[in-house]
Amino acid sequence: NTEIRDWAPTKQKISNLLDALGAIVLLPTDVDAPAWITTTDTDQPATTGVDCGPIVACQNGLLRIRDRALLPHGPGFFNLVSVPFAYDPDATAPAWDGFLAQIWPGDLDAIRALQEWFGYVLSGRTDQQKILLIVGPSRSGKGTIARVLKELVGRDNLAGPTLAGLGTNFGLSTLIGKPLAVISDARLSGNDNSQVVERLLTISGEDTIDIDRKYREPWTGKLPTRLMLLSNELPYFGDSSGVIAKRFIVLNMTVSWLGKEDPTLTDRLTTEMPGILNWALEGLARLECTGRISQPASSREAVTTMQDTASPTSAFVRERCTTGPVHSVPVDALWAAWREWAEDNGVRAIGTKQVFGRNLLSVVPQLNRTRPRDPYGRQVATYNGITLNPCEPHSPES
Repeated sequence: NTEIRDWAPTKQKISNLLDALGAIVLLPTDVDAPAWITTTDTDQPATTGVDCGPIVACQNGLLRIRDRALLPHGPGFFNLVSVPFAYDPDATAPAWDGFLAQIWPGDLDAIRALQEWFGYVLSGRTDQQKILLIVGPSRSGKGTIARVLKELVGRDNLAGPTLAGLGTNFGLSTLIGKPLAVISDARLSGNDNSQVVERLLTISGEDTIDIDRKYREPWTGKLPTRLMLLSNELPYFGDSSGVIAKRFIVLNMTVSWLGKEDPTLTDRLTTEMPGILNWALEGLARLECTGRISQPASSREAVTTMQDTASPTSAFVRERCTTGPVHSVPVDALWAAWREWAEDNGVRAIGTKQVFGRNLLSVVPQLNRTRPRDPYGRQVATYNGITLNPCEPHSPES
């Protein structure tokens, strides 16, 4: 029998109580949200009859994506993301559909990619290891899309860091526990951006990271944060390997409403949130079938440009070289070709032969260096795994 007594709370008693409750609800370190967990209430096991597929937590229940079944809320589902409205299977979003058709006229692939991204953010998944980058002129709708997504995931689930701030000492502390970070006006100076690139790769790559917090002990763990960047132009990332460019899903906007803005647009769109939820769930269902967020064909050139800007060495290899285990080329010949190509393409940081070799290895990991002898018995430094393409003959001037 439970005996109820009067209790005079003190700071120490409350602290002890919180510590005791924390010990009861403590989860193993290998349990990441979202996940079904076993409740301490043995009369109602949390996992009985419940499928472990993707779940979206709505106001009126837990929505199972596989069959759109609405399950009751309960302590058995460990989750950090919930949408601030009820699920209505019949809701539509005609204003939202019209808005997207105006932004990307005739580009259904871009709309589908955004739809899959919305569903991906809702699901709580991070396995795609992608970053969304929306590029377009002023007043093209980038901010409107971000505000609608903020309403969809809940305002308390959003962080708003700056791109440069990610490289600072406490720049990641605001991301702890946040499923979405929207970085507006994403741009970097021409200084060393290696710290920002490293952190973008770490966050999107589901890696464990140590985060410094002011006046508190460091936090260690895997961030649940999906990153979404908005920019008027393609941002520059100095990454010798070019890997960072491959993390982006790029959506290009070309239409601007500067001087023709509709101040009521966001309010009208947010009234359709139940319908936008259904729209996002369709994107998530498609993502479940295809296994990856689609890159629109209209953005492939932008991704290549980002990769070439971040890593000129990668562009050089793609344009002038062929890679493979049967190929080889003298180091001096490749170095001379690189210098010529870099000067022709306006690359400022040509670097030294050693730096070029390091950057080349990051682009062609299977590369190795040997010193075979030439027909005269002299040792020649040689790269194995790569060769120069034959130069195209110049056509005579007429």
